Amino acid sequence: MFKGLIVIDNDRVADSLDLVAVVERLAGEEESFIYGLGINLSEDVKGLDAVIAVDAPTIQSKDSQLVTTIIEQVHREYQFDSIILLATEFGRMVAPRAAMRLEVGLVADITDIEVDKRGKKLIRPAFSGNIMASIVCDSSPIMASVHPNVFHAADQTKRPQKIPFVPVELKASSIEVLEVIENEQSAVDIREASVLVSAGGGFKRPIEELQELAEELSGAVSASKQLVDRKKAPREIQVGQSGKTVSPDLYIALGIYGSTQHIEGLKNVKEILSVNTDLGAPMNYLASLVVHGDAAEFARKLSTRLKG
Repeated sequence: MFKGLIVIDNDRVADSLDLVAVVERLAGEEESFIYGLGINLSEDVKGLDAVIAVDAPTIQSKDSQLVTTIIEQVHREYQFDSIILLATEFGRMVAPRAAMRLEVGLVADITDIEVDKRGKKLIRPAFSGNIMASIVCDSSPIMASVHPNVFHAADQTKRPQKIPFVPVELKASSIEVLEVIENEQSAVDIREASVLVSAGGGFKRPIEELQELAEELSGAVSASKQLVDRKKAPREIQVGQSGKTVSPDLYIALGIYGSTQHIEGLKNVKEILSVNTDLGAPMNYLASLVVHGDAAEFARKLSTRLKG
């Protein structure tokens, strides 16, 4: 029996439950039993075999130190074969802490899993996305973090059993929330858009000019890492391994070369339209339609045509 634990993020419950697919892939041909760890979880969840419920109002669900301690205590009791977290800002704080506490390795930002005679292999981009590293995990538990929207669980109808869990000897939290500032730029989450107009290094105009085109297509604007690194686009709209993973029906790639790092941010995209002056760009080989030309000029002419 392969036992897996999913740490449920209260702000991303649906994405957390998709991590069921990760445990199932890791189990291979073994029968799996999948637990979810819910700390002050306010909603019912489905798709798991059991939920380990920690109900303690004094515990902040976003306190990385206390959450790490709870993960350690839960693992000591149940002895999981794998512990999987979302690679969100919070998950990136908890995952390395928990790995250090349990004295195991951590594979961050995985995009694929292979199980064969050589063992269980976690795959992730390396060297700035130029290669894909296949990492064999022979320690237990296997610990990994996964971007939201990379894996999708097939069955989310199963009702889990609830297992109350009371942590012991928890120290008082040393974290105090001083101020909460809402991000005014996050009006549209690119992960929810069915159409994305995405600009890369080959788009030579200000990215703000694409907003009108995106609205005409009932979509949103996104960008590659290259534009974000140049401070020409906000990180909230970055597509790629170090940005967000997206699954639109239509992805319009304007001047995007198509590095491994960027491609790993595209999952289950139905159609890709690539506009590039470089016909050898990797993005062109993934596209349903390729336009050989200047990306900014194409965007302007397409917007004019749509208005007409």
